[in-house]
Amino acid sequence: MKHVFQLATSDFNNTTPHVRSHILRDHIIHPSLPSLPLLLTSTDIRTPKVIQIKSNPNHRVEAHFWNHATNEQFRISGRAAIYPSPDLKEKKGIKGVGEVYEAFQSQGWDWEDERRKQFDSVGAHMRASWCRPVPGSPMDSYSDAEKWPVKVAKPGEEGYDAKDYEEALGNFALLLIDPIEVDYVELGVMPNRRTKFVRQESDDQRWKEMVLVP
Repeated sequence: MKHVFQLATSDFNNTTPHVRSHILRDHIIHPSLPSLPLLLTSTDIRTPKVIQIKSNPNHRVEAHFWNHATNEQFRISGRAAIYPSPDLKEKKGIKGVGEVYEAFQSQGWDWEDERRKQFDSVGAHMRASWCRPVPGSPMDSYSDAEKWPVKVAKPGEEGYDAKDYEEALGNFALLLIDPIEVDYVELGVMPNRRTKFVRQESDDQRWKEMVLVP
């Protein structure tokens, strides 16, 4: 099951917040750092959020999760990394910085292989969303969308079109979040509880726990 969450960024002046929904596609965990998972989602490399994240000196973002079944809220603040197609002429990506990414690099982890795997794991309708004009660009009318591909099949699937597939793949990028702080609120218990976990960069105790007023 894929979880929908909200991802917040700020503009290049750090004055206006921007938020949008994302799908959590996976957790990437290095064997030597089991308490430091990376959250994996995806984006169109042409979207404004990429510029917003790159303009932040520390590439900070915040993710918000809400579990309706248990009335639990998670706000996760962390450093973002973006891995686009290596074939792009312009360098639009953000390489991950920190011990988690360094651990993957030392292991020879192939983010391009992960990018392609994640792209092929989504449905044909979803893949078509990366085969459209630049997100947020003006349209003459809603009928313009009738010209766009409805499905983009992957190799081996019926209706495969190499041009559409490669165009969509070229716009598809991984977006990873390396958590630094987690604000956890339990609204399903009475009285409500709130706990904050702060990552300790230079301590054997990876996370410092603080009980807060809900």
